[in-house]
Amino acid sequence: MVRINQLALRLCVLCRGDKTDTSLRLFGSAGFTLIELIVALILLSLIFLLLASGLQFGTDAWNTRKDEPSDSSEILVAQNLLRRILSEVRPVMIEADPTHPRHVFFFGHRNSIRFVASLPKHLGVGGFYEVSIYQSGGSRSSVHLSWRLFRANGAASAATTQGTDVVLISGVSELQFSYFGSPAKKGSVQWYDEWEQLDHLPDLIQTKIAFSDPDRRWPNLVVAPMVRSMSLVIDSKDVN
Repeated sequence: MVRINQLALRLCVLCRGDKTDTSLRLFGSAGFTLIELIVALILLSLIFLLLASGLQFGTDAWNTRKDEPSDSSEILVAQNLLRRILSEVRPVMIEADPTHPRHVFFFGHRNSIRFVASLPKHLGVGGFYEVSIYQSGGSRSSVHLSWRLFRANGAASAATTQGTDVVLISGVSELQFSYFGSPAKKGSVQWYDEWEQLDHLPDLIQTKIAFSDPDRRWPNLVVAPMVRSMSLVIDSKDVN
């Protein structure tokens, strides 16, 4: 630091043209060589370069952190909504007909699911709704959530059965459901890719989503339906 101060003082003296200034003698130095001047300038350049690099790194890190919460929030909102809806699945029983045995209104497939549930207040007006969750498009598609008022009889009007369809989350490469339980009373309890035409709901419903962007991650979501049995039975002719 002393050497730099000496250099600055000598430069000021040279600029004034005063070659007899005795203040330089206070430092007990005979002056600087050309090599010392070059080294000092190089060190100053390195210091400014490090400062500029640190500032750029901090700016990039800040911008990255600003973008992350938006993506994480979208996944968190989608997970919370799915958890709420899947936990409200209702085992509405469909009466047997000549072609199908008595079964619950639950159609679980590997890439889609359809069931009866009650919805959060901000989505519905009360009552039961027929809910569908499915994937649309190709490798960069979206997961859709659709619902409409469940028709328990044939008297509902077209206005009351008009559905709503929203994009739950986008940028999806694959949507996968699986169902844990035993299809038969004495069957094997395990995960299945299909669950339909059965007289009971699965014990657990698992939802997995893979994104087109490899940096996005979907935490594994497993939900247990809260209601296991109901007294509501409707005729198969009254179901669309």
